[in-house]
Amino acid sequence: MASAFESFKVVHQYQLGSIPEELWQPLFMKLGEDYLDAGNFAELHHGDPMEGYSLHVKADKSLKKHSDIFLVDHAWTTSPETAKEELKLNLALMDRLENLMDIKQAEAPENSDDEEDEDEKPSEELVKLVASQANVTEREAEKALIAENNEVVNAIMRLTIDPEQKAESERLDDLMMKQILASGKPQEKEDKEKHDKIERREQREKDWINQRANNIYRKMWSYIQTYTYSILQQDGQPASQTAWYINDEVGSAICHSSDPNVVCVPFIFSRGATGMIPYSVFFPIKDIEAGEIITCDLLPKSVQRESDKLAYLFAFQDRVLLTAELQSKRDELLKSFQQEREKLQSQTFAPPESHSLSPEQVLEALRKEAESKPKAESITVCTDTAFIQQFLKLDNVKFTTDPAKADILWTSQDFQGWDSLEPHQIVNQFPDEKCVTYKHNMAELIQKTYGLPDWFMPTYNIMTQLSEVVGDYLNSEENQETNLWILKPWNMARGLGLDITNNLSEIVRQHDNPVPKIAQRYLVSPCLYNGKKFDLRYIVLVRRTEPNLLALVYNMFWTRLANKKYDMDNLDDYECQFTVMNYSKYEMTQLDHKSFIHNMEKQHNIKWDQVQKDINAAIKHVLVAAASTPQPLGLAGRDTSKFDAFSVYGFDIMLTDNFKPVVIETNFSPDCTRACQYDPEFVNNIFSVVDGRFGSTEKGLKAFTPL
Repeated sequence: MASAFESFKVVHQYQLGSIPEELWQPLFMKLGEDYLDAGNFAELHHGDPMEGYSLHVKADKSLKKHSDIFLVDHAWTTSPETAKEELKLNLALMDRLENLMDIKQAEAPENSDDEEDEDEKPSEELVKLVASQANVTEREAEKALIAENNEVVNAIMRLTIDPEQKAESERLDDLMMKQILASGKPQEKEDKEKHDKIERREQREKDWINQRANNIYRKMWSYIQTYTYSILQQDGQPASQTAWYINDEVGSAICHSSDPNVVCVPFIFSRGATGMIPYSVFFPIKDIEAGEIITCDLLPKSVQRESDKLAYLFAFQDRVLLTAELQSKRDELLKSFQQEREKLQSQTFAPPESHSLSPEQVLEALRKEAESKPKAESITVCTDTAFIQQFLKLDNVKFTTDPAKADILWTSQDFQGWDSLEPHQIVNQFPDEKCVTYKHNMAELIQKTYGLPDWFMPTYNIMTQLSEVVGDYLNSEENQETNLWILKPWNMARGLGLDITNNLSEIVRQHDNPVPKIAQRYLVSPCLYNGKKFDLRYIVLVRRTEPNLLALVYNMFWTRLANKKYDMDNLDDYECQFTVMNYSKYEMTQLDHKSFIHNMEKQHNIKWDQVQKDINAAIKHVLVAAASTPQPLGLAGRDTSKFDAFSVYGFDIMLTDNFKPVVIETNFSPDCTRACQYDPEFVNNIFSVVDGRFGSTEKGLKAFTPL
């Protein structure tokens, strides 16, 4: 029978691969006893040489290479999505993390019941008004306002009433008070006052806790680490999971160096049936003298470019040695970014004439194509999309569940059967259309063609453009510009996975997120509708991209409104900053496009026609870039003889405060159920334009504007 140590080696063989073999036995022994003995050899220093905590070998100790291995506990395991709420529910954890990260705790609110709450005092403006109207001192006016619950008219009446009437009024008040006392009502009033005071105190407490949680969340990105593990799903297949954790006080005090003297790695200890315990372990990889600072390399191996390695360190600015060297490297990043930006700003793009048809030429080409196809007795459609099945009512349509028998295939999923298509078949997707429907791909496409157009916010793929986004951030910081970014997953819609931040550490650490993200400059000065943010969803039909780009935008669009008024001081309030409510727990405000246009023209004194032309032009710019660029970065180069294709995209547009459009994203296979509810002919119009054999091309074209 194998010994416990032999079993340990088998179970943990992959993790042990990064640890010298001579340390396996002492590691096994320490894990078995949960023996945290780093304090025997190392100690925390504060402000030496880092502003916060650092770990040093004790003055009477030294460590030889591979001489020992030490366990580090995990102080907190969490996820970015749940971290703030977890903190708010655990004050002891907040205390510990504030100390560990050297965060000065926000001042606790005063809880004295004897204090005179600020919100009960009348404003200086009200006091002066009452004093002047009643011809009394401001002190008398303040007392009257407090007595009358800040009711101005009542306070003035109280101060100006005739003395005899006042005496009679006070007599009646006393009589009424005696009746109230007899009825027990004063207790109700007292209870209400107590309740109100408690509510105010609880709100102050809540605000204090929120502030502390936000401070920790902001700082945690310089400390938090990750490890990946697998779990078995119900179907028996493994699924990868990522855990985010913060080491204990010892582990978190190990700072970064490009010439480290220890290795620190996570180690998940399996106790068999009793479960697993996550630790980190560190061991010396060179001799460390007495008093010497203990350092490790915090750069993940996945960061390959030298410029990205430098950029990654800005996530750990408070935990990196050689800060003077970091400053010089900061200047390198800035210079590199500024040179690249100048190059992009001067970039020009001249698409081929075949992709720059006028709207009239687009209409002419579509009509000519329709005329070449006489109306068919029946056209067979195969679809898995509910709104197509429900709303496609053209008289010669016939449905089938067999894709091989279909003239037109419409699927809401990524189409895979390209090789099985016949030349006469039409499918509602283009190969490689991820070039526009994946956010990082569209950003790269636009940058490679147009450079830095004013209709698209600067956007970076955090996985491949880390130094670029850090350079942009540092440049804005240097110029004292607003430095606000929105982090978005590459390929999620419906407002999922979004975060607004001005925290460089958080931006950089998204490189470690298992969900790849982009960092996009946040539009801080959007056009507002009744003080609220909005975006506009346009449905765009691309009939073909070769030999000519033939694209149209549906005349009806829909407006998505935030629920609360826009406020830059309220970045964590979803209903204030975001507009997608129909897939969330919040109420959705619906507004038809005609009412929106009418109210916008009235509110802002503009002509919508010109705004719409600018929107159409921005949409066309994206499509021209895709149609003109070879696959896979664009759509060009497909063999059009094998099958026919079209696509329908959902373009999300915002307006700046000077009514210029900004393309936010392009959505694959948008859910058009709401469009069908607004316009029951929506689906019929699309199919009428796609295939002239339905015999209703002209009717369909009236619902579109050619691009």
